[in-house]
Amino acid sequence: MNYDIRLIQNRLAEQELYLPYHYLSDQSSKHRPGQYTFGAYDGDRLVAACGFAGFPVAELFKGIWGMKDFREIDQSGFHELSRLCIHPDYQVNKGLASWFVSRCLRRLKALYAKEKKRCRAVLSYADSDQHSGVVYAACNFKYYGLTKLKYNVWTPCPPEQGGKLLPPGDYPTYQEGYWKQQSRGWKVHLDNGGILVPRGQKHRFLIVWDKTLPEVLWEEVKWTNDRAGQVVNTHPVSTAHLRGQTQASLF
Repeated sequence: MNYDIRLIQNRLAEQELYLPYHYLSDQSSKHRPGQYTFGAYDGDRLVAACGFAGFPVAELFKGIWGMKDFREIDQSGFHELSRLCIHPDYQVNKGLASWFVSRCLRRLKALYAKEKKRCRAVLSYADSDQHSGVVYAACNFKYYGLTKLKYNVWTPCPPEQGGKLLPPGDYPTYQEGYWKQQSRGWKVHLDNGGILVPRGQKHRFLIVWDKTLPEVLWEEVKWTNDRAGQVVNTHPVSTAHLRGQTQASLF
């Protein structure tokens, strides 16, 4: 692999890769911007991007390490690998994703070392309905199983007011029609015809570099690729334009 890896602006990664190609392209404008974003260049062409944001919620410190005073913790040095995307022209290069991520992790540590600080841990999630985390497993993240099953409340809503068609599923009292997700007042919504729609569970991956941190409370389990040989969406570089194809996984 002969690509030049550079620290780039998150906005550039969004414009060139996340919005046009990432499988979560419809959410890219809503995702937390990376504090550090790295790009891989083939000459002057940006062919891959990887973004590291802070931990999404402070409660993770309690869940992972049992830190009860987590709201008072200095959260610098703790990151989530929040976005990873490779241009479709380069996805045929087997192993590029893991090669790129491993070098981004090294660059991230080096940035902290240059300031005589420590990059303490990196967390990453893999949406179980899209991919199984092949890249993270290849980069020596430890695997801690799936997140707990959670639900959102949706209520009937006409399309002109933002209602969407939900795919048929195992939802209580589900009827085909247009629905809208609600963020508050669950009991009221459920009492007035709302339904519980399960959120997608996520595979949890974690690298801990700071050995002074407490022992991880999550149970480490053996990772297996439960989507091997299925559609291309087995890893986070899968892109929106490939959705629905039955082509075998490229990685």
